[in-house]
Amino acid sequence: MKRVTILSLITVSVILTAGISIDPQSVTGSKSSISVNTEATLPDSINKFVQRACMDCHSDDGNFLAKGKVNFSSWDKYDSAKQISKANSMCKELTKSAMPPKKWRKRNPDDIPTQAEVDMVCKWVNALQK
Repeated sequence: MKRVTILSLITVSVILTAGISIDPQSVTGSKSSISVNTEATLPDSINKFVQRACMDCHSDDGNFLAKGKVNFSSWDKYDSAKQISKANSMCKELTKSAMPPKKWRKRNPDDIPTQAEVDMVCKWVNALQK
């Protein structure tokens, strides 16, 4: 019984460690366009931004932990309330410069969101909430 418990714990630890240690740069991301519910539709400018700065990790092909927070490949499967909630979180994370992560920023300096892009996303999010 002890052997089974120990092996189970080791297996779970290995799986969790592998999921946490996935390097965002090693993921190619999804290049497919995002379709959405009509009430929280991504304007072209937001869609282009998401494709460039978010999809490497936040897509079906992306980082396990990142796509658990928001998966833009599944955006159209979210109901409108969930889309608005995820969009609000997106604005908050971008405003704090918590997203994209530092490692990704180092490897993709030309794709780091500008303040104008962060403002654009937050303006869109604020319009959704009205």
